[in-house]
Amino acid sequence: MSKRRGGMVWTVISAAVPVVGSFVGAQLIAWALRDTTGIHGLLWAGGLACVAAAVGVTIAVKVIEHRRGTSIEKAKRNQLVKLRDELMPFASTAADMARQPHSVRAAYLKNAAQAAATALRSIVGDRGAARPRAVVYLLNADNNPVSMDSIAHGGRGERPGPFIAGTARGDAALSFIDKKAVAFYPDLPKKRPSGYDGTMSGYDTFIAAPIWTDTGVYGMVTLDAPKAHSFDDGDVALVELIAEMMSIPFEVGQDGDVRTSI
Repeated sequence: MSKRRGGMVWTVISAAVPVVGSFVGAQLIAWALRDTTGIHGLLWAGGLACVAAAVGVTIAVKVIEHRRGTSIEKAKRNQLVKLRDELMPFASTAADMARQPHSVRAAYLKNAAQAAATALRSIVGDRGAARPRAVVYLLNADNNPVSMDSIAHGGRGERPGPFIAGTARGDAALSFIDKKAVAFYPDLPKKRPSGYDGTMSGYDTFIAAPIWTDTGVYGMVTLDAPKAHSFDDGDVALVELIAEMMSIPFEVGQDGDVRTSI
C-alpha cells in the first residue's frame, strides 16, 4: 500500500510541477521586470526557483522513463535468451529424429516430448507460476479402446493417468483434441470442462492445446498448477507454441496412428 501511495504521489508531482512551476515562474519573472517597489530581487529568485523545479522534475521524469524502458528491453532480451536455451534441446532432438530410420524414431519422439515438457515447465516457472507441471500426451488410435497416454512430463508430481475412450474423462479429452482448439480454465473449482469428472489431482488451473497437422490429431500438451489464476495469456501462447512445435516430431515419426477429425 505504501508503494502504491508513493507511486501516486510521484505521478501527481511529475504531472503538476512542470506545468505549475513553469506558469508561476513566468509570472514571477514578468512581475520582477515590472516591479518598482524594490522586491524585484526576491521575485527573480522565486521565479527562477520555480522554473528550475519545473525543469528538474521534467528531467527526472525522462530519466526514470529511460531507465524503465531499458529495464523492459533487458527483460525482453533475457526472455528471448531463456527461450533459446530451453528450446534448443528440443530442436536438436527433433533434428536428430528426422535423420533416423523410421523404425527407431519412437524413442526420439519421447526424448523430444520430454525436452518440450521440461522447457515449458521451466519457462512458465520463471514467469512466476508456482510448481507448474507440463505434460505431453500421445494418442494411441490403434488401442482398443482408443487411449491418450502421457509420454513426457516436467514439473511436480508424477505423470497423470491415461485418457481412455468409453469413460467420461477419456471421451471429453478425445472430443477436445478433435476440435483443434486451445482450452484455458483459470479456476477449476469455479468452472470445469464439460464432461470433467476427475479430482483435479492437486491442480486448480490448467491449459491444454491439441497437437495436430493436416494429417490428423496426434495428442495434446497440457500445463497445470496447484493455485488458481497462476497462468495468463502469455502462458496460453507458450502452450500453443509447444503444441505446434511438437507437431513436427509427431509428423516425422507418424506411422498412420493418428485420429482424423470427425
